[in-house]
Formats: sequence, C-alpha cells, structure tokens
Amino acid sequence: MATDEPVVAETESGPREDLDCCEEMAYAFRALGNATRLGILRRIVGAERCVSELQEALDCSQPNVSQHLGLLRDRGLVTPQRCGARVRYRPAHPRLGELLALAAEIFEIDVTHAQTEED
Repeated sequence: MATDEPVVAETESGPREDLDCCEEMAYAFRALGNATRLGILRRIVGAERCVSELQEALDCSQPNVSQHLGLLRDRGLVTPQRCGARVRYRPAHPRLGELLALAAEIFEIDVTHAQTEED
C-alpha cells in the first residue's frame, strides 16, 4: 500500500546522514541556480578573471558581480587570488568545468555558440 511518506534510500550510515548529505548538495546546487552565477563560472573555468572583466563580459554592475562572487566563494565554488590591487577568481575545483559541461549535455543545451570570452 502506498504511503505519503517520502522514500529515503537507506545507506550504510542511515537515512538521516543521507538526508544531511543531500542538504549539503542542495545548498551548493542552489548557487548554480542563477544565470549570472553560471555565466561567471563559465568564464572563469578557462581563465582567472577579476570583477571588472566579469562585469564587462556579463554586462552587469560591479556590485552585482561582486555579490554573486561572494555567494560563489561562500559556497566553495570559486577561489579568490589577490594580484596586486585586483582580486582574480578561479574555480575552487578543477572539475567544475566538467560539471557545467555535463549539465549542458544532460539538459541538451547547446553551449557551442555561447560566448565565454570577453566581448
């Protein structure tokens, strides 16, 4: 008989630990649920970028780009690197580009025509 209770996969560590893991993943994935943040990530995968470069490439204000970078940094997706007076950003994990490419493939999104370099 069907119940209204959610189905939770039993793991070696138990259902609570599995839900905790899923919560952590959901927290990280929420950072990817914004087009500007995805645009930032796509642009820094190929090369480190500073705020002004991202601002120009994305046609966004400096405060807007900085706010998104702050969230990405807080979620552990980007790493800042001070370079003189500027801060350059790079992916925090070398496989982040693969994650973005895999998502595009799964959702059948053609990114070959999309710009990832500065205009």
